[in-house]
Amino acid sequence: MIGDARTPEEAERERRLRALTDDGEIITAEQYRQRSRRSFLGFGALGLAGYAGFNRLQNQDESDRIPALLRWGLERNDDVWSALERDGARARTFSISDREDIRVNGTIGLESPLDDALEISLVGVDGSEYRTVPVGDVRNLESHDMVWEHKCIEGWANIVHWTGARLSDFIAEHQPDDDWQYLSLRTPDEEYYVGIDRYTAFHDQTLVAWALNGDDLTPDHGAPLRLVTPFKYGIKQLKRIGIIEFTNDRPADYWFERGYDWHASF
Repeated sequence: MIGDARTPEEAERERRLRALTDDGEIITAEQYRQRSRRSFLGFGALGLAGYAGFNRLQNQDESDRIPALLRWGLERNDDVWSALERDGARARTFSISDREDIRVNGTIGLESPLDDALEISLVGVDGSEYRTVPVGDVRNLESHDMVWEHKCIEGWANIVHWTGARLSDFIAEHQPDDDWQYLSLRTPDEEYYVGIDRYTAFHDQTLVAWALNGDDLTPDHGAPLRLVTPFKYGIKQLKRIGIIEFTNDRPADYWFERGYDWHASF
């Protein structure tokens, strides 16, 4: 071949290697260049379309601090998980021997010194406090152990052993006379706050927990009492419960206000 600097022996060796290793068709350099140009143009068009779509998405009107289309998708996720949970679903549980250490992930609302005499303030549907409940009273309720997978919105998970009282038992003793549909749970300083619906509050795997893996909670893990529920990501499982408000309006939620879905199920 004109311009080919290989010796006949080298050319023959290459042909043998091709026969052994290449099951695809052999094309000319010009065909290769044409295909490369088509591929480049095709991927370029996809890239431009993706950029245009992303740009349009980012320039949409916002709904609760994120583009309206993304908020619509999160709300549909809420609908799906709400329906699934109301079908009598229960989270898979594990043996206590399967429990693992869990990292400290977030200390918002825990910066102030822990008050050993902490009481939980109960607020009724009219917005006024009607009772305070000492932490010790909660520990007098029937104790339950739950071992299930705690999942973080960041993508990690651990099998965790919680000990506490069912939130439903606490509610049965202390709820107001008025009807309500949601609970707002807040840290004593109200720096961190979550909202849960009535169904989640009454689910028998939702606990007000005081122990983690057999030991009393540490301050970083939410001592003296925290919310735990297996159908929600960790962002919903409020540490250091200081205020519980009963309400008929969907309450504020710390991470919802920062672009996550309110339901926070998986």
